[in-house]
Parts: sequence; C-alpha cells; structure tokens
Amino acid sequence: LDGAVARKLDSRLLSAAFGAPSEPVSAWVYFADKGERGSADLARRLAEAERALSPRNRARRIRAGLHPLVDALDLPVSPDYVAQLKAAGLQPFAVSRWFNRAAVRLPAGELGRAAQFGFVSRVAPVERAYAMRDPARTEPTADALRIGLQNAVTGLQQTSSYNYGQSLGQMQQMNMVAVHDSGYIGTGVLITMLDDGYYNQTVHEATSTIDIPPGFRRDFVDGDTVMTNDPSNHHGFWTLSCVGGNKSGGLLGSAFGATFAIARTEVDATETPVEMYYWGAGAEWADSLGADVISSSLGYSVFPNAPGNDYAYADMNGHTTVVTRAAEIAAAKGILVCNSAGNEGASAWHYIIAPADADGDSVLAVGAVTSGGAVSSFSSRGPTSDGRIKPDVCALGSGTWMAEYTGATTYGQHSGTSFSCPLTAGVAACILSARPGWPATLVIRAMRETASKYATPDNNYGYGIVNGLAALQWSPAWLAVPELPGSSFGIQLLGANPAATGRQGTRVRFSLGAGAPGSGSVRVLDVSGRAVRTLWSGALGGSNALEVAWDGRDASGRAVLPGVYWIALHAGSRLATVKLVTL
Repeated sequence: LDGAVARKLDSRLLSAAFGAPSEPVSAWVYFADKGERGSADLARRLAEAERALSPRNRARRIRAGLHPLVDALDLPVSPDYVAQLKAAGLQPFAVSRWFNRAAVRLPAGELGRAAQFGFVSRVAPVERAYAMRDPARTEPTADALRIGLQNAVTGLQQTSSYNYGQSLGQMQQMNMVAVHDSGYIGTGVLITMLDDGYYNQTVHEATSTIDIPPGFRRDFVDGDTVMTNDPSNHHGFWTLSCVGGNKSGGLLGSAFGATFAIARTEVDATETPVEMYYWGAGAEWADSLGADVISSSLGYSVFPNAPGNDYAYADMNGHTTVVTRAAEIAAAKGILVCNSAGNEGASAWHYIIAPADADGDSVLAVGAVTSGGAVSSFSSRGPTSDGRIKPDVCALGSGTWMAEYTGATTYGQHSGTSFSCPLTAGVAACILSARPGWPATLVIRAMRETASKYATPDNNYGYGIVNGLAALQWSPAWLAVPELPGSSFGIQLLGANPAATGRQGTRVRFSLGAGAPGSGSVRVLDVSGRAVRTLWSGALGGSNALEVAWDGRDASGRAVLPGVYWIALHAGSRLATVKLVTL
C-alpha cells in the first residue's frame, strides 16, 4: 500500500489487509467534508437544509433551543463522493450523514481502493455487536391471570374514563391513570420505535388502529417498508403495543393517543453479531421526520470487531460506542431518547449496555421492576464506567402485559427492559403533549425528579419508578427562555452543536450582568464535573459581553475524547452552563 493510503486505514484493517487479504470486510469510509466548495457554498447548503426542515422537525428544534437550527450534521453526504466510490466498484450499503461516512464491503487486500481518494479521511471497520436478548418467558401465575381477567371484564368504570383491561396494573404503577383522565394520552406527539419487525401489527385489535401515517414505516435491514409479514420478527410488535396499544377492555398503552413511526433496525431471528449501522440510520430517519421521542428496546454489550479489539465495560462511559454517540446526536437535535438499560443484571456483564450509558439528560435509560416494585433480577445495573448513576428510571419489566403476535385478540406477559422502556417513553410523550413548550431535557428532569427514589438514587433503580401524575404536576424554578448574554448574567453557545471542535473551534458568548461580581471564569467541564480547561478568567465590567473559543483540547493541549461537555460561567455564587456534544 502507498504510505499516504496506508495511514488512512485503521490498524485493525491494516492487519487484515496483510494477514488475510482475501477475507471480505465491512468498512466505513469517512469523508473529509460534505463536498462544500468554500464558505459561501457551505452557507448556501445550510440555508437549503434549514428550508427543507419539516414543520414538525423545525418546531422540535426551536423548542429545544437549537441555534442555529441546522449544522453540518444535517447536510447529506456528498452525492459526488458516493458516485466516485461506485465508479471504482465500491457499492455503499449504508450511508450516515451524522458521521459523514459510507459503508462498503470488499476483500481486505483491496482496502486501498477505498482509501485512495483525496476526499476520504480514514477507513475503519464497521462496528459489530450482539444485540440484547430478553429473558426467557415466565408463564403468568394463576393469580396474575385471575387479576388480568378481572381487569379486562370490569375495567375502571368507577375510577377512570378508560377500561385498561390487562394493562391496568402497569398503568397504575406509573400513576398514569390520572394523567390519561386529565386528557393527556400523547396526542400530537410523534414516537419513533427502533426495534425489529412488527408482525401482526395490522391484524391485532390493540394495534391495528394505531396512528402510523403513510411513509412512517421503514425496514433498514431489508431496505423496504414491509415489516409485518414475518412471524420470526415480532419483538417490535410487542413493544409497540406497550406504548401505543389501543383496545378498550383489552390493552391500552401508556401513550395510546400518540402518532407513531416504526422502524426495523434489528434482526430478531438470529443470535449472530449484527452490524451497528441500523440503529444510527433509524435515529437519523426519526430526526428527519420530526420525531419527538425515540423508544429503543435495543442494546449492545459484546462487540466482536476483531480479536483483541472488543469494547468492554470500561467503554460504557457515555461517548465511546458508535450507537451511544448516535443517541447523543439525536438528543442534541432535541429528541427525547428512551432506551432499555439492558437485561444483563444476572449475567457476567451485569452493567448497563450501549446506548443506555449516554448521559442521563440526553438518553433516559430504563430499568425493570416487578409488579411489587422490586428491581428485576435481570435488569442491568449501574454505574457507568465513569461513575454516573444508571439506570435513570424504572417501570414494569417483569410480567408486562402486551398484545400477542399469535392472534388478533390474544394478550400475554413477557419480561425484559425491552418493555419497561416503551412504557416509560409513553409517559414522556404524555408529558410532552401536556407541556408542548418544554424541551426534552425538561421532560427528563420532571420524570427523574418525581420518580420514587429521587432523594436516594442508586445503581439498581436509578431515580426510581416513574410517576406520571407527579411529573405532570412538576414545575421547574424557571421556565423563561434565557436572554442573550449582554444585559444579564448568562452564557450562550454560538455555532453548531454537536461540533467538530478540533477543526474550527466552538465559541461562547457570556456576560456577568449588571450588579454581578466583577470577576469570574469560564471553564470546560466533563460529565463528571472535572475541569478540562479554563477558557477565561478575570474581570468583566457591567453588562459588557465577551466571546471565547474552545478548540477541543484540554489544559495540556491534548484533544479530548468525543462526548458531552459543559462550558460553565462562574462568578461569585452564580453559575450558568451550556451543554456541548463534541464529535
């Protein structure tokens, strides 16, 4: 290989190229840019991307306080670059605008063909992982069957407007009956499901009437829109019924009035490693649709990229795995991401799995409890490897009632954080429906700060079992949109978020405001609160504002790892922060 070409190849691919040149490999081809020709062309493309935002997508980003509304991550991968790969005999089978890359398959000895182009910055293996599996089904006890039948027959005629049937207990545990009776059933909120297939969705009485608009079905595994015809792929049907089921007297989901987009991003029929581009593709699609919530009952705990190169628990730090980084970007675009914590609590792994390791104000990791409120044995535990509490919240995951894919009127119980997750996503959707001006971060705060163990969180329950009514009634100390720094104490991020800080820097504008102490500091902090670098310290008079830049390096000049950081303005006893996701 030519020296310049070889330097673009990940070391794992170099080993394969020389050690097993005929072995087929899947590789990401990273592009150096989006094909823009100068700053004026880039500005034009960004303006076009903003105009192309759907009304729902635009509204969500405004609610989240994004400024500007679009950035380079929203631009498509250069079609010219993809065309040149095809002309060289390299047919991309996946493309990611967020990570600006295309995936190709070719013999390891021919990797130089992918790295030869000047617009290619590097070539790395496509990540592989074993997907989370639910615990073996436990048959419901005679007592549970009796109670379920009684609920189905009598409903809640005296205490509720709705007859929940089998799902009464799981709604009561989350205190959602009063939320629904208040009129908040998820109306106007778009939930995107990332799961495997949805066999029987159009047939079952509890799922056939779910609001799924035309064009809101996507199979990223097979590349089509048909996901209801394969009985071996039914996990998505189960999870969809938990949140969106809508059959009075049979089963009502936690947000049965919401609108849904359903995506197949997983293969349920096999236990073999899967390539991890499907989840990111599904999240990008959800963003383009304007999704308010993502419910993902998927997770990854073993990463067989190559011998000696697996990820480990140490990498469950919120910014290492590609699926966690994709979840962070989705959250940075204003989407509330709910993800199963994992079913590894009783296994050798034990801990949460990606992307549940993302920061709790970005991704709500959901653990599982029993009907009695005890944490389920299989529910993955915290902390993250960098010491943060996980999971964030819990809901029923042992013996959760859902629609069964084996008939049109049948219901059953299954266990797993796969099912506590959509129940929780539905709670979030109902809060968003009730509080349409709240960004996702505020909804997450409401759910965490009203959960059953908020005062004494731990790494089994996180902040506890969600309480929908308490979250609905919760209000922060402030709700106003902060003013631009200048006339008041505050700090604001200028430019893209997420940001490739090492290329052009990230700027913030800040002011101490009138009457504030005349000196202060601006520092970069990591998610654990450790100081990474001081950007400014000194005196600042009156209402004057300053701007400073951060180039993505720590105090020693080393580039920081991709992830979530805070830029904090501190003066006297006052503190203001902005969150930044770095790529």
